[in-house]
Amino acid sequence: MKPKIVVGVVLIVAALTYLLLGSLKDSALYYVTVSELFARSEWPVHEGLRVNGYVAPASIRWDAKKGETRFLLCEGKDSLRVWYPGAAPDQLADAQQVVVEG
Repeated sequence: MKPKIVVGVVLIVAALTYLLLGSLKDSALYYVTVSELFARSEWPVHEGLRVNGYVAPASIRWDAKKGETRFLLCEGKDSLRVWYPGAAPDQLADAQQVVVEG
């Protein structure tokens, strides 16, 4: 093979590897439970965070004026207030397990 072709193939493979690894890093955000969130004193400010818990019964509130939904995300004795911009998703219901991201 000609050296130009080999260099071109190597550059293409390197670029594809870089793009693949970059996309895997972005999607590797794990979640913590509500209790884990409160147990840790500090979280990195610039990192996204996903929190897993259950919607507290009778906590879903829709504010049509502000166009937002609020509810409590609970686990055991710990609870977290959640604000969602817009109408509640169809699958959001009391005692439903959800993962919120922010």
